[in-house]
Amino acid sequence: SGPCDDLGTSCDWAIKVEVCKHYLKGLPFHLTENILDQAHKLLDNHHDIDKLLLLILSAIENCRTRRLKTPVYLYSSELGRIRLLESLIGSDILQNLKDVQFCMYNFYHRTDLGPSVWSDDEDMDFIMS
Repeated sequence: SGPCDDLGTSCDWAIKVEVCKHYLKGLPFHLTENILDQAHKLLDNHHDIDKLLLLILSAIENCRTRRLKTPVYLYSSELGRIRLLESLIGSDILQNLKDVQFCMYNFYHRTDLGPSVWSDDEDMDFIMS
């Protein structure tokens, strides 16, 4: 099984990104970055990851941010990761980014694992070896 991105889904995403880009393009960098920060706090979960990804893709395509933080919960969406990486490759934003955090690959940061997964560094060393 791979990502299921048929023509209808691709077109739907492209339209949504264009509409969101239209609303974000007139905003100053700091306001767009504040919107993205708040969106990460509110939408980085299993249910709202597509909404957050929509905002991120729109900001990337508009080159409206100097910081990029990928959602932690994007780890479970292969299609979402592909869309994000294709958007990064296809845009000029890489020249403007000052800070990039690829949290979608940080499996140890997952909040659903709870705070006590690693009790101390010795446990982690033991498990990793």
